[in-house]
Amino acid sequence: MRRILRSRRWRIGLPVLVVVIVVLAGGIAMATSTVPGHPLPGMTAPDWSKLSVGPYPSAPTDYKPLYSGASDVYEIESRRMLGYLVSPDEIDPDVTYLGGARTVDDSDSNFGDDAGLLAEPFPKSWQPIVQRNRLIAGAYIWRNNNSVRARKHITLAIMRFPSEQAAQAAVDGFADAMAAPGLHALPIDGLAARASSVSDDKGQIFAAHGVYAIVGHAVMPKADPIALADRLTAMLRAQLAKMSELKPTPLEDIPDLPTDPGGIMRMTLPNKYDSSDADLFGFRQGGVYSADGAVHFERDGAAARKAFAAAGVDLVARNGATVYRTRDLAAAFGLQAALTTPGRDDDEFPNPPGLTDVHCVQLDEPEPVRQATYLCAVVYGRYVAVIGAQAEFSGAEPGSFPQRVAAQYSMLAKSG
Repeated sequence: MRRILRSRRWRIGLPVLVVVIVVLAGGIAMATSTVPGHPLPGMTAPDWSKLSVGPYPSAPTDYKPLYSGASDVYEIESRRMLGYLVSPDEIDPDVTYLGGARTVDDSDSNFGDDAGLLAEPFPKSWQPIVQRNRLIAGAYIWRNNNSVRARKHITLAIMRFPSEQAAQAAVDGFADAMAAPGLHALPIDGLAARASSVSDDKGQIFAAHGVYAIVGHAVMPKADPIALADRLTAMLRAQLAKMSELKPTPLEDIPDLPTDPGGIMRMTLPNKYDSSDADLFGFRQGGVYSADGAVHFERDGAAARKAFAAAGVDLVARNGATVYRTRDLAAAFGLQAALTTPGRDDDEFPNPPGLTDVHCVQLDEPEPVRQATYLCAVVYGRYVAVIGAQAEFSGAEPGSFPQRVAAQYSMLAKSG
């Protein structure tokens, strides 16, 4: 199974461009705009005269998902499924550093034979298998232990198909497609699964669970067939336990699932699609996630899970920024600190002009999903918003970044 080291750019259709341009044109606001915020105890009022939001919307905007086909609608189910995907650090506490996370459909962006930065998570040979068996939705996570000398990787994915027969056919197809010289089966006691390896330091496991296919891949520090089989067995058992309450939403009911519970997407900065504000994350991943689903996108899964629990995070919106709904203002400040704690080689950098309740860090290594080097977290009420930006060729932050931070703060302040 292939690894994704960087998130690849999603293709953007003309209808999306047209809608976003209209939204942005209607949302233009400059520093002179009056924003009716409601400062709370512990919050510092911004200096609105110093804020410039540039071409970005500075007030909540109606969120209307752009559906061009059934696969776009099924993304709602994929986002829900992420909440039932086991995080690798729950299996091995050493395996907490994010390699990649995403929802899954049958498009080329998920199946391919590229290498390096644009690597897809699954081999190209699997694409006709999922298409033939009519993949409906899916979720994927990969984490590692950030070690070159003693590598540990864990990848897990769950895929939903229209029937138990289709799920089993997909599992058999995946396993058969792994055929290679030296491939041999690994024993998985007490579970209906197919596990195999060529080198005994890395291997894969496949199992059907109702209408779901479970896919797992593990890398161990050294060749040991018993240890590898135990690792794959533990992965499958953990995933089966996590899925015990996962029930497939009837296909006809998926369009009726809420797309903006709590109105949180209205107050989340939308994506802006132009060369000056690139976002490799892509508009298809935009939407609302449970805390259990959203934690998969965080750089350190174990630390984020603890921070989410401490702050009472119950809803997360991801679009041009990420907005977290916490228990209260005190919890929001705690989450802000946790999400922007500098790592060993990270640095703090100054807040955008006019904003005090912001904390910004410059990462030594870009975070792997959106490739952001610069992160700023703002707090307003019970909400925390994290805005990221890729570094320029020179290594500097984009000139638009302070405007995006200011715009996101303003959207929260005007949300009521």
